[in-house]
Amino acid sequence: MKIARFFLAPLVLAAVACSSSGPANPEQDRGIEGEGEAINAPDTNPDGVPYPTDNLGTNPRQGDRPGNKMINYKFYGYPNGDRSQGLQPISLANFFDPTGERVRLIHLQASGSWCIYCKEETKAVTPLKAELDSRKVVWVMSLAEGKIQGTPATSADLDAWIAQFKAPYTHVLDPGNKNFGPFYDAAALPWNADIDARTMEILSSGVGATTDPKKILADLDRWLGKMADGSLPKPQ
Repeated sequence: MKIARFFLAPLVLAAVACSSSGPANPEQDRGIEGEGEAINAPDTNPDGVPYPTDNLGTNPRQGDRPGNKMINYKFYGYPNGDRSQGLQPISLANFFDPTGERVRLIHLQASGSWCIYCKEETKAVTPLKAELDSRKVVWVMSLAEGKIQGTPATSADLDAWIAQFKAPYTHVLDPGNKNFGPFYDAAALPWNADIDARTMEILSSGVGATTDPKKILADLDRWLGKMADGSLPKPQ
């Protein structure tokens, strides 16, 4: 099933955020009050490689024109959707992999608890964990708003979201669209983006919900194919 009202073809998705370059050093989300500071999330990947700091912004790739690199946004959340260890500081550096050996592509999905389209997309991707793992794709779910549109998501909202869908992916809090907000109109959630994990280049960015599992995989495979055939540059 595809929700036609909000689904946008990849080319249209790429155009949604291309008018903004974004701040080079935005204030990072410090987490929910009383739960520590997400600012302490890593600035290096698991191998100790520093996260890229050049060409940061919000512009996605347009054809052969490279996109900006995603800022190393920081959050509180649950790795792999596992709440048993409590909320933990998480940054995009956790998924940065210049070698592509562990992670090749990062997919970001921003949602609100009020958003029916967000729920339908989450239902569609939840069973795809094995297919994503085999492709070395990491799917990261960001909860920005609660049950009432415009209200910042809380840890309770995130707990309820995970309990409802049981999606086995890393979930993070972005209360009030504080980090990812420059990429989209919050009223048009969900927002989706694809990031090249080798360079952190933004490949696509736009609002819309794809609720057909085959279409979700086909969209990911399109970018993976470009990475495999050399259409996308590797890190220097």
